[in-house]
Amino acid sequence: MNYGHIFKRYICMGSRMSGKKAGLSGKFRGFSHEARTLIAAGLIDNMSFAINGFVLVLYLSALGYSYAFFGALSLIMEISQVSVLLASGFIADRFGRKKTILVGLVLGTLGMMHFAFFDTVAAFVIGSVLLGASSGFTGPAFSALLSEKTTLKRRKYLFSLNSIVANMGSGFITLVGGFIPMIFMSYFGFASEPAYRMIFVIVFLIKFIAIGLLLRIKTDKVRKSTEVGYEKAEKKHWILLLKFALPSALTGIGAGVLIPYFPIYFQLRFELDLGSIGILFAMLSFLMVLMTIYLPRLAEKKGTITITTAFHITSIIAMIAMPFTPWLYLVILLFLARAALMNVPGPIMTSFMMSHLPHSLRATAQSANGFAWMFTHAIGVFIGGFIWDTGDFNLAFYIAIILYILATVFYFGFFYRMDDAKHKNTFFWPILRHFVRK
Repeated sequence: MNYGHIFKRYICMGSRMSGKKAGLSGKFRGFSHEARTLIAAGLIDNMSFAINGFVLVLYLSALGYSYAFFGALSLIMEISQVSVLLASGFIADRFGRKKTILVGLVLGTLGMMHFAFFDTVAAFVIGSVLLGASSGFTGPAFSALLSEKTTLKRRKYLFSLNSIVANMGSGFITLVGGFIPMIFMSYFGFASEPAYRMIFVIVFLIKFIAIGLLLRIKTDKVRKSTEVGYEKAEKKHWILLLKFALPSALTGIGAGVLIPYFPIYFQLRFELDLGSIGILFAMLSFLMVLMTIYLPRLAEKKGTITITTAFHITSIIAMIAMPFTPWLYLVILLFLARAALMNVPGPIMTSFMMSHLPHSLRATAQSANGFAWMFTHAIGVFIGGFIWDTGDFNLAFYIAIILYILATVFYFGFFYRMDDAKHKNTFFWPILRHFVRK
């Protein structure tokens, strides 16, 4: 046997694989300094919201509040957010995305201050209003400003890079945040309530870093271009915007009933402590990072709509299995699969939407899409609080599953003809197209 020939083939194969990896990593490089700075500011802001969403329900429980109270605060937060969403998109498109983001970051810092230094109902309500308004101003303007920092061809990779960085930050802060109360209780003699509160103090302080990074961005103006993204908005674009919003609304209420209560789910059903739950959520963030690295290239080949639909269907299957699985480690695997497959397509979905809407409508579109999701999500979280107070975990799963299925069907039905794949002759595409035509 010619071992030398086999060795050469092995080396050549390894070189080709290395070249592919290098080519893939190169897709995430070469973005402008302002794009990187904006992503860094978004990282800090996202870390603060990640730790707040992870710890808040447990903190309120430690203070003796019911899950319904957490649901009420979430409702207040999201009503505040949706109240400014549509207006913030208009403001960002007309008066500047950077200024709008800055308003959001300042409001978020003030809101976090109320959770960090006070523990009264009034403080929690005011803090929720401010945090909701912060998201309402920041989210649409951030996506619109980021979309202008690169070309149409590379937009998927920039949004995916932002998602990668955000998830790495969320994973790190969730992992660390899960142990912060334990450290303050073990080494400094804190009671559980002030130990939880130290997390919010830390988040309040790092908010100022995000503001400092945003102030370094100088360019925030409308550029001229001949691509479709810069034409004026027409009736067809408004109809398209509504089509993007409907699946978001269905997903929002389903997610609201279930997702914010997962820390409680693992604590009550499997008696996991805060540190273990923190590790679990950190694992999810790092898994999403790995998946997001390869997602843009996969979407280029197979199509954004095809990949998103396939991921969401698989996620729903994992969700269906969770309530009927008695083993903790299998439930953890299903939880990771469900969350990652449902959320990882987010950046390419946003890029897809931005690429099919005119420049003058992008921030408004992001606002409308966010409005649809947050308004129904607020209702879902509020309803979910009462469901979880009854201890009926399965009912929350059933509601979420039904609404997720409807959202996936609508999303594919609306957009499969617009899919941006280089090659649509895959095993998955003809099957779904056949059923839709039927």
